[in-house]
Amino acid sequence: MNLRRLFLLVTLGLAASCAKPQRPNVVLVIVDTLRSDHLPSYGYQRHATTPFLSRLQDDGQLQVLDGLLASSSWTKPSVATIFTGLTPAEHGVMRLVGPGSKLQHSDTLAQKFADAGYATACVQSNFLLTRAMQSGYDQGFDEYYDAIGAKKDPHRGSTAAAVVATGQKWLETLEDDQPWFLVLHFFDPHASFEDHDNVDWADASYDGWVTGGVSTDDLREHEANCTAADIAELGSYYDEEILAVDNSLHNFTNDLAAWDNTVLLLTADHGEELGERGHIGHTQTLKTELVDVPLMVHIPQQYKSRWLLPESVNGGFAMTQIYPALLKVCDIDIPESRNLNAPDVLQTQVDFAPVRKEHIEKYVQKIAIRRGDLHMIADQRAGEVRMFDVSSDPQMLAPLDTDHPEFESMLDILQSRTWWQQR
Repeated sequence: MNLRRLFLLVTLGLAASCAKPQRPNVVLVIVDTLRSDHLPSYGYQRHATTPFLSRLQDDGQLQVLDGLLASSSWTKPSVATIFTGLTPAEHGVMRLVGPGSKLQHSDTLAQKFADAGYATACVQSNFLLTRAMQSGYDQGFDEYYDAIGAKKDPHRGSTAAAVVATGQKWLETLEDDQPWFLVLHFFDPHASFEDHDNVDWADASYDGWVTGGVSTDDLREHEANCTAADIAELGSYYDEEILAVDNSLHNFTNDLAAWDNTVLLLTADHGEELGERGHIGHTQTLKTELVDVPLMVHIPQQYKSRWLLPESVNGGFAMTQIYPALLKVCDIDIPESRNLNAPDVLQTQVDFAPVRKEHIEKYVQKIAIRRGDLHMIADQRAGEVRMFDVSSDPQMLAPLDTDHPEFESMLDILQSRTWWQQR
């Protein structure tokens, strides 16, 4: 072996030994108000709302996990849980404004990635989470793009394409070898539900009050008296909004050169009522359409051994598991205060106090637990407790009798748990 060849081999060996271990990029997709029962991956058949995600699933590139329970039925507490891996009782967020409205934890998911050398950014389209609200959700992000959510009427218009374009523009500023953590928060399925030109799922024979983009005030006016036709029409426009997000995600991944080295996790903060129970929107219940949300993951082959989210316990996953699972797949140390394992019982809570006096009737205080197929909800204001079997009654229409053999044991568990309280 000549000296030149020996020198080259030694140099390459030293370079290899000094090279940093490869780390995946991460894109965390949060789709506001996305209920899982309107997705084909969870059995929905009325409309093909997610052709791109469905194709990824069919190709074996997307794992669909069933049973994720949102930590609340509205945005701020649930996103706080996703960002911190803590329950509302632990992170303290459950109010629109004032005490209990600010995320005050320094070890957010973004901060942990930043400390590990990742570039971090969030594209935020929900007006509640903008920096103008001073709620602390920007903790740990190098860049926090929230102009999309700061519109005169934040409920109108489709912003999915703008969310993706903003994320793509940020990625273009990074060096090729810079690992990154990017949050894309889509607002589109949130009311108002827009009519999109590229699809027509509305019923041509429908002659009621529902139209694409109907105002939130009109939705409130009609929500208590929705007919089956109204509910179907609302669902059609809601589905068009989901499709807009799916199309934008397709564009994002198509243009992502680092797709084979990128972890993608898609979830929702909560679901949406579409008039089925006399409400349009969210916060009012802790039933399936508001708290059963999707959990979909794409893990590149070289990192699958690190994806250690365990099998669900008692049929479900807790939203608190997202934080440690993403850190684990990137080989970042998980704080001792976080737990990758599913708890024995899943919890969800809403304690929503409207800001506008004319909406005070929407003040709601409810807590719920789920264990296996049993889902118990306590209305703290009405003093009412009901239990449902989500396997035989997925819409939670028929409460089980209080003499059900597990009613008392479920009630004991519910009452023994720690819940958020106004401080």
